[in-house]
Amino acid sequence: MLDCLPKEGKEWRISPEEEARRWDLRHLEVCSVDPPGCKDIDDALHCIILENGNYEVGVHIADVSHFVKANTEIDKEAARRCTTVYMVDRRTDMLPGLLTETLCSLVCDVDRCAFSTIFEIDSKTCETVNVKFGKSIIRSRKSLSYYMAQDMMDDSKNKEPLTESLRGLLKIATVLKEKRNKNGALTLSSPEVKFKIDKQSQNPTDVSEYKHVDAHYMIEEFMLLANIAVAE
Repeated sequence: MLDCLPKEGKEWRISPEEEARRWDLRHLEVCSVDPPGCKDIDDALHCIILENGNYEVGVHIADVSHFVKANTEIDKEAARRCTTVYMVDRRTDMLPGLLTETLCSLVCDVDRCAFSTIFEIDSKTCETVNVKFGKSIIRSRKSLSYYMAQDMMDDSKNKEPLTESLRGLLKIATVLKEKRNKNGALTLSSPEVKFKIDKQSQNPTDVSEYKHVDAHYMIEEFMLLANIAVAE
């Protein structure tokens, strides 16, 4: 499987030829929002206000297909494993860590290949006016946890471009969620728990309920929006 990945490993960089084939979105205030300690960052977002007053929202997904080609050994092994399995103290990966945590992970301050869905969204109705899809290069500004993103949005004194981007995303996501629920969306919710693990024997020592904040559903709504747009 590892032979299918670039021989440069962690030192791999996007080639000039590949850059020429992709949208260059490195100027945008893109960031990721994930659970604390997340290493395999597979999605990132941006939000800006256009000259006509509408929002431009970008949903950027790690471009795994750039490295995993059909019917290669890495593709066959991933198909056999089907999914990554998460347990209390460890996980079994569908794809190698070099790919998911390094080559593809949309970490901050590094150029990464992505597949981007760019929406123009009406600022009054939050309806999609236009959507386009393409392979891109992004450079995330921050790798945030849900709670870091929430604190930024809640801080009324914080007027940084990235924070304003997050606020725009949350505003749109709130309307999208309300519309989905009105249209009969099924919500399956149950309490989630997280474990504290000791470092010596890797056994659970404590358990607590997972705290949900608005940033959680903000990310969920845009993942749904992108999937719906691709399906349509």
